[in-house]
Amino acid sequence: MMTTVNVADGWETPKAGPSKGTIAVDMDDVLSQTNATIVEMHNAFYDVQPPITLDDFKKYLYWNNRGWGTPQETIRMVKELEAAGLYARSLPVKGAKEGLERLKEMGYRLVIITARDEAQREGTEDWLAEHLPDRAFTHLAPTREEHEGHAAHKAVVSHKKRTKAEVVHQTGALFLIDDSAENAADAAGANPPVQVLLFGDYPWNNVVWPSKSGRPKGINGQDDSSKPQEEGEKGVEELTYVEREERGLQEEFEKKRLKAIEIGWTPDGVERVKDWKEVVNWVKEWEKRRKSL
Repeated sequence: MMTTVNVADGWETPKAGPSKGTIAVDMDDVLSQTNATIVEMHNAFYDVQPPITLDDFKKYLYWNNRGWGTPQETIRMVKELEAAGLYARSLPVKGAKEGLERLKEMGYRLVIITARDEAQREGTEDWLAEHLPDRAFTHLAPTREEHEGHAAHKAVVSHKKRTKAEVVHQTGALFLIDDSAENAADAAGANPPVQVLLFGDYPWNNVVWPSKSGRPKGINGQDDSSKPQEEGEKGVEELTYVEREERGLQEEFEKKRLKAIEIGWTPDGVERVKDWKEVVNWVKEWEKRRKSL
């Protein structure tokens, strides 16, 4: 009988069995084009001028970007979009199906780790059933023997109330594929650290904002012309869009962001992959390095 690991209420994932191991995969903007759909729906629902584009998504959390509002207002807006069918409307990321199938053929199990909550479970599974056929997940063991249906029901794990690093550790995954620079930095800094493939060439992940400790020179006020931050003071990159607007700090934020892009810093254990072809190639090279040890 197959055993399972509970990682959140109502969400389960199988322990890794005999195979090359498990790979953890994020859902939004790694498998589904969620933010592109949000742009389309946001412009239809809300009167923001000029209309928002993906280029406005300069940070992962929406309330840090133009067109949203306070965190509370943003949460309300996202819930409205979810209720209007956000996730069902999203198209797959180019190459995701082929990439997952190739990893499966190479001998890996796949588990999807998502921040989506229980209310989105059925819709998420239905989307996976429609866009990523069963064969992409045939190496996933069922959570219980009597479970039938699409393998998506066996593959989805919510990390709500837990960090992704914690769930990666519980699933025994070898590494995480994620589009969030914030998740990548947190996972790489976990104990033990998680190897992360930072997926996609997106405006919200072209900067990995470092923590205040261990920051590289020139990004967060170290060894540059910025005024030193006082203890407890937020850096401009930590402010919401509304806060930056109220304090007249949009230009300062943009200068700091462009400087960070130029530096191109990533933490140890984080490597960039722009698409699913690069993911598969990275795994192949990773296998070669393991064999040579």
